[in-house]
Amino acid sequence: MVMRRNVKISVVLLALLLSAAGAASAWADESPASLQAAASPGGEEALLSPTGTGLEQTAAAVEPSDAAAEGFESYDSSEIETVKPSYNPFDWLVYKPLWALTGWIGDFNPIGKHVADPLEQAVPGLRFKGFINSITQINLTGTDHYAGLGGRNKDWRLQKQEIRTQLEFKYQITDQLEAVSVNNFLWDGAYALQSSDGLYKDGSINQEYYQEGRRIFREAYVRGNYGKINFTLGKQIVNWGKMDGKVIDIVNGSDGRDVVDFHIGDYEWRAIGQWMALFSFRPVENTTVSLLWNPDFQPNTGPAAGSPYWYPFSPSAPAGTPLTREIKPSGFDHLADSEAGIRVDTTIGGLSLSGIYYYGFDRDGVYYRSDNSIHHPRIDRFGYALDYGTSIFGQRLIIRSEGLYTSGKSFNTSDPFAIGGIVKKDVLKLALAFETSVGSAENKVDILYQPQWTHQLGYDARTGAVRNDLLHVISLSHSVRATSDKLSLGATFYVNAGGSSFGGWAGTYTAGWKFNDYLKATLAYNDYQGDNYDIPWGAYHKWRNLTLDVKYEW
Repeated sequence: MVMRRNVKISVVLLALLLSAAGAASAWADESPASLQAAASPGGEEALLSPTGTGLEQTAAAVEPSDAAAEGFESYDSSEIETVKPSYNPFDWLVYKPLWALTGWIGDFNPIGKHVADPLEQAVPGLRFKGFINSITQINLTGTDHYAGLGGRNKDWRLQKQEIRTQLEFKYQITDQLEAVSVNNFLWDGAYALQSSDGLYKDGSINQEYYQEGRRIFREAYVRGNYGKINFTLGKQIVNWGKMDGKVIDIVNGSDGRDVVDFHIGDYEWRAIGQWMALFSFRPVENTTVSLLWNPDFQPNTGPAAGSPYWYPFSPSAPAGTPLTREIKPSGFDHLADSEAGIRVDTTIGGLSLSGIYYYGFDRDGVYYRSDNSIHHPRIDRFGYALDYGTSIFGQRLIIRSEGLYTSGKSFNTSDPFAIGGIVKKDVLKLALAFETSVGSAENKVDILYQPQWTHQLGYDARTGAVRNDLLHVISLSHSVRATSDKLSLGATFYVNAGGSSFGGWAGTYTAGWKFNDYLKATLAYNDYQGDNYDIPWGAYHKWRNLTLDVKYEW
């Protein structure tokens, strides 16, 4: 019964999204703006605004002058049929207010106009860009003092009030040499703007705001381009994968404070910069070989105890509890603790192929009971990526696949004879994605389907891991052409099914409006379905929320 009810909820939400898209198309057909555009010199501007009263102007335009009427004595203006616009609730409640606000905002870009442009003119070769992003997230399920298996005191409403700021400077030293600096700043008002007994800061650095240089000074590197040889030296982000779930995107550590709310749209912001040297060369025209040396290991981080997204299936440690000691490798202090990787990319017609090998450490820490510490053991990883683009029945089709084989990954085990309480297993992760579109050019829906399979070889139930995990990612997106692509609608689902030991599912429904080239707002409903035992999605069923994301980018 619960599953049927949850499915009904999702169907209703999808229906609302589709009806909104349909209303936009209907609004475009019924709007007098297109008629006004055809009858007036300011046609383009009229076409972009649905607020004009074009019917009256059009009727006036087709009525003959007195001179013309002399040749048509039988002409009777009363015979002209007047078209009355039909009432559309989306028009009055959504589109007209958004268009009015869009017109009022205009070409809003204060930092671009008054800071970036003058600075770039004053310093030839300099490029300054960045963004300010406000993310407000309100919990919709109410307070619950015993939420989850951990009995979490969830007594807050504001799950996020993040203000993210990024400042990026690029300076062209020569035609072949460029210097880049990317700086991030974060403040989350979820702690300061509400009173809550269930929220607290456990002493983890950067929990409320970025205060460490490794998070603030995110990238600082020099990039050189000398024909067939390229290099990047300094603190940087190296993206090896393109797929949701971070299959082969393994080089940089990630800040996963959001857990179930941490998805592909957030990967770039959450990546942690590392001091590395990357060299690339092309031995032949269609092949590139990249060599990476990384002495600056950075671990993945999850939600801190006491934070809004702390695991509901794990009890929160009391505020002030000392953190478990973490032993991290460092190539700066001990050269043998460096990481290294190689990647080979080639193209064959419409097919792109990549192979990788990475000799590094596990970014997810493992607890060793022998010394009561968290360690990051050495592991070997082998992977591939492929992309192929074609068309079928006149529609584009992109096929992507990524795979990663991890050798010697450490797991905690209940085996009393295991040294340090650790056992090593090999893990295989495979993902396949299909991207296409359906519908006409004026009413196109983009579709992505990505199954992702994770398997522990030589499965041992005492590790607490699962033998198989099959995750389905389904994404639908639609840019409403009738609004000059200002309105975008989307829905994304994460479902564990088909052999998975995990349970529950998550759905995100979004509607975004682009006010101009610099300012965009997105409203999202994040739904988590299941019960306390359905890890990871269902366990967060008390964390359903509404998110308003406003981003100004120059």
